[in-house]
Amino acid sequence: MRYVGLVLLSAFLALGVASNVQAQAGATERAAVRDPGEILGAALHSKAKVERYARSKSSTDVIMRTIPIYYEMAPRRNIAPDVLVAQAMVETGYGRYGGDSVPWNMAGIKKGDATGDEPKDFEKPDTARAGVRMHINHMAAYTGKEPIGTPHDRFYAARAAQKERGYWVRNIGQLGGGVWATDTSYDDKIRNVLYGMKTG
Repeated sequence: MRYVGLVLLSAFLALGVASNVQAQAGATERAAVRDPGEILGAALHSKAKVERYARSKSSTDVIMRTIPIYYEMAPRRNIAPDVLVAQAMVETGYGRYGGDSVPWNMAGIKKGDATGDEPKDFEKPDTARAGVRMHINHMAAYTGKEPIGTPHDRFYAARAAQKERGYWVRNIGQLGGGVWATDTSYDDKIRNVLYGMKTG
């Protein structure tokens, strides 16, 4: 009888441990999958899928060279690389630019306290890597994350402005309306690119 009791107790404990392990694994899996509108978290679209989409949109070499860098660097700050690539595609017209910003400024980031829209008001990173790092750091300013290395001057102004708003940006819908951009359809443009990545 004692033996049967020990066997039943062992089975009960094993079942409890297994259930706990399964619950933890499920929680980890749920944490690894982000909502499509969220900025923080793992990529929903693989680097290869994003590159295919970029080619389908005739993206320039500027975009194509930065995609692997985004996928390497953005996870260091738990920022979704596919969201940043989508934002860069919107900001640069798939790498064609056309506005006042120039390569390798991937997100129309201005210098320090510049308020104008002249070419001289925009940051001019020397390399693709420097441009991607600046973009990641700028998003880090809005999301409350630490920068990678020494950030660009505008980082501090963006961080202070976001702190004053009283919240950290967590989803794409919070980027428009004067936060990152004044365009009220800014978030929809980024979502459309992300949707294209998903279906393309």
